[in-house]
Amino acid sequence: MDDESLFAQHARFKADQEVPEGWYQAGEPMGSGAWVVDLDLFVEVRLDEASWAELRGDVLQLGIGDEVLDVEVPSDAEIEGCWTLPGAGLFEAAPGVDDEQLEEAEALGTLGELGRYGDLHIVPLLPPA
Repeated sequence: MDDESLFAQHARFKADQEVPEGWYQAGEPMGSGAWVVDLDLFVEVRLDEASWAELRGDVLQLGIGDEVLDVEVPSDAEIEGCWTLPGAGLFEAAPGVDDEQLEEAEALGTLGELGRYGDLHIVPLLPPA
């Protein structure tokens, strides 16, 4: 899939329109089962149905590249489709923002004012029957 098609699919996804299964896998790989499309991070998690049920309302540890993220699983998380954690994806600083400004903003908790965050999308997968 070329970049134009990938970003068109991403726009459709953001607009809650139908997209092909696994379309995000054409994005930039970030490790096993993880891809980035325009700062949005898509992570596939393969667990059986009983394990998903146990995780609802608990914490899921995601290994993405060298990073480990603790993600709170909503108590109403569905196995079908995917669920989104707004602002938990990658960060991109605004043009002209330097490292010192970023460090200061991070310490103050105002980093979002100096750039934009993508979202984290968890894609639950059940093992093949």
